[in-house]
Amino acid sequence: MMNVTDEVQYVPAKTKEAVVESRSKRYKTLFGSVLGYAAEGLDMLLLSFVLVYILQEFHLTPAQGGNLTLATTVGMLVGSYLFGFLADLFGRIRTMAVSILLFSVATALIYFATDYWQLLFLRFLVGMGVGGEFGIGMAIVTETWSKDMRAKATSVVALGWQFGVLVASLLPALIVPYFGWRAVFLFGLIPALLAVYVRKSLSEPKLWEKKQQYKKQLQMKAIQGTLAAEEATQLEGMKKFPLSKLFTNKQITITTIGLIIMSFIQNFGYYGIFTWMPTILANKYGYTLAKASGWMFISTIGMLIGIAVFGFLADKIGRRKTFTLYYIGGTVYCLVYFFLLKDATLLLWGSALLGFFANGMMGGFGAVLAENYPAEARSTAENFIFGTGRGLAGFGPVIIGILATGGSLFGAMSLIFLIYPIGLITMLICVPETKGKVLD
Repeated sequence: MMNVTDEVQYVPAKTKEAVVESRSKRYKTLFGSVLGYAAEGLDMLLLSFVLVYILQEFHLTPAQGGNLTLATTVGMLVGSYLFGFLADLFGRIRTMAVSILLFSVATALIYFATDYWQLLFLRFLVGMGVGGEFGIGMAIVTETWSKDMRAKATSVVALGWQFGVLVASLLPALIVPYFGWRAVFLFGLIPALLAVYVRKSLSEPKLWEKKQQYKKQLQMKAIQGTLAAEEATQLEGMKKFPLSKLFTNKQITITTIGLIIMSFIQNFGYYGIFTWMPTILANKYGYTLAKASGWMFISTIGMLIGIAVFGFLADKIGRRKTFTLYYIGGTVYCLVYFFLLKDATLLLWGSALLGFFANGMMGGFGAVLAENYPAEARSTAENFIFGTGRGLAGFGPVIIGILATGGSLFGAMSLIFLIYPIGLITMLICVPETKGKVLD
């Protein structure tokens, strides 16, 4: 348990000043960020569970149904870039509140949709809001929690998505039989209350505020003509567009590219496995809908445990060692799961470990991304890097489907074990150890 003296330090040149956040503020920001990510999972996944009803009512083809998912993915990319920049330029709290309000209101408006194009537009807006919230919440948490608890805190935030997914899986069964599929989307408006909480109850991290104050001091000195050469260099760097900070020099550029690849692999494995496995289990092993739901539930429990364990290990033994363990574990276990396990029952219960490794690495990205970039580009880095990797990985299920054409879907899925060694090599070459780093 942390105490009130835990620090997040900001040390600008010639102003050795530590930034201390209160325990109350740390837990408020953690609570708000967890709920924000849970709201993302809820609003994103509601479509999946009622898509069959939408296809029937609007007389849509499967391809048009797929376009609804594509519109969401494109929106996530746009939102991750846009809101990341805005959070660094104008503040984390107000931008986070706007992103939550956007995806919650857009989700609720689906209740009133009357045609296919309205659905496409609203799902694009949902994607924008969802894509924007992730990196902002992670930036807020990393800037308020101490270096010794940073990975644990961001792993707790990452757990929020899984809880949102679980709620999204329950709502249709409880609501659709009595009120129809449209009523499900009205529950997507609930996160709007979270936006009000975020705006009213949370304040900007002191780390970000101190950086903004220091920038204003330098700007004033520049106007007065009293700016030293070193300070002029600092001010010039602060005035650059946030995205440029991800490519400042060769080493940082290599790190940025490496983290994008790692994000792609994390999301490719997640979307690839959990999009196709229920279909494989139904076709190859005769799973009923109830049993396939059980598979998803067990694998989700594995994900929750994997994410939590990752955060603990990353703060204990370091980021690189923990990623190494998960990449090796993911490689070995995918080989075992896809090539050695033949019994339907073993595949059911073995999904817990599959979820542990396939999505457990989500527990580390928030901390690692924050620790490699400065405060004036932190939200941009979180959203641009993870959003790009997630957007590219959205093609994972499509790639697996293409590989399975004319052959075995299960065989195509088994190739997923090849991506984790690529992630390991990329991490070892491109990404430095940042455990214990004081944020600037």
